[in-house]
Amino acid sequence: MIWLLLAAAWLGYAMCQMRILNYLYACPLPKRFLKFYRLYTGVAILLFPLTSMLDLHIMRPYLVIFASIAVVVLPWVTLRRWLGQPPGVATSTNAMIPDLPRVLGAGKNLWLARLPKNGLFDVELTRTTLKLQYLPKELHGVTVLVLSDLHFHGTPGREWFEALFDHLAALPTPDVVALLGDYLDDDEHHNWLAPLLGRLRWGSVGVAILGNHDVHHQPAMIRAEFRRLGYNVLSGGWQRLNVRGVPVVFVGDESPWLPGPADLPAAPLAGFRIYLTHTPDNYPNACAAMCDLVLAGHVHGGGIRLPLFGSIFVPSVYGRRYDQGVFRTGRTVMLVGRGISGKEPLRWNCPPQVLLLTLTGT
Repeated sequence: MIWLLLAAAWLGYAMCQMRILNYLYACPLPKRFLKFYRLYTGVAILLFPLTSMLDLHIMRPYLVIFASIAVVVLPWVTLRRWLGQPPGVATSTNAMIPDLPRVLGAGKNLWLARLPKNGLFDVELTRTTLKLQYLPKELHGVTVLVLSDLHFHGTPGREWFEALFDHLAALPTPDVVALLGDYLDDDEHHNWLAPLLGRLRWGSVGVAILGNHDVHHQPAMIRAEFRRLGYNVLSGGWQRLNVRGVPVVFVGDESPWLPGPADLPAAPLAGFRIYLTHTPDNYPNACAAMCDLVLAGHVHGGGIRLPLFGSIFVPSVYGRRYDQGVFRTGRTVMLVGRGISGKEPLRWNCPPQVLLLTLTGT
């Protein structure tokens, strides 16, 4: 009996530690501290059975608490997540992007890229139709190509990215291209931005924001490069841009790592609003601003997803709540993508993702 209690308590303890780690990684804290705390979390979880057995008499009440979390809270949270997708908002079809060369390159954490069953090359093109309540009839059928979390650092190699962007450039031209941040993981790959992202074309608007990794790699240079490529760089503000001749308010939120859209109250209330945010943690801000569509990335779908349970490490103050998929609060619909790459090139049961949206009215 004690071994069953210990096993359940170990799982509950791991859940608590990961919840703290997820929260901290969502905050603008020093990178050294976050790396240290991630290491501490792993060691603490691994050593929990040993430290618990040192004095079972003292630890027994805590074991009961942690076991209760595993037995009661985990099933409840998992079931709520499975049932949490709003009905009637989105229909999706997924297809793998074919014929991408499986080039590892020479970037960071190459040992992770070589692990068995790693799906870092298996990019999924997710075509999603979103039904939005206040979409102007002139915008019915508008298409939006959404890319996030490219994380250029050498792995996958440039040949792989070139093939990916060639495939995307060969698709029917979308009305809008939206870039959601985390383009670079070192300063050496600035020269990948223009040759790769410059291949994309749009019918009306290209928009871009930065992510938390970009903050450390000359963000002013990244913004300048995007402007040269013709993108409208929102940089924690808003712009009124025409899509198919219809004015649409685009909002960019790069917080908490960079200033958020402080001037948003000055944006016109009438019309359609699209909110670009690197992290889904800014969803409440978008809801308060009565935005219609929120596009987010950052959390990578967790990167590793276990059967039934789902994601584990999700850098969000909300834990796993907004790890991927479609969410709705009132009029505001949020779509969270899994991103394309990562500083840690590891994908298990969580393929990289490009989003191609079609917007329709209800």
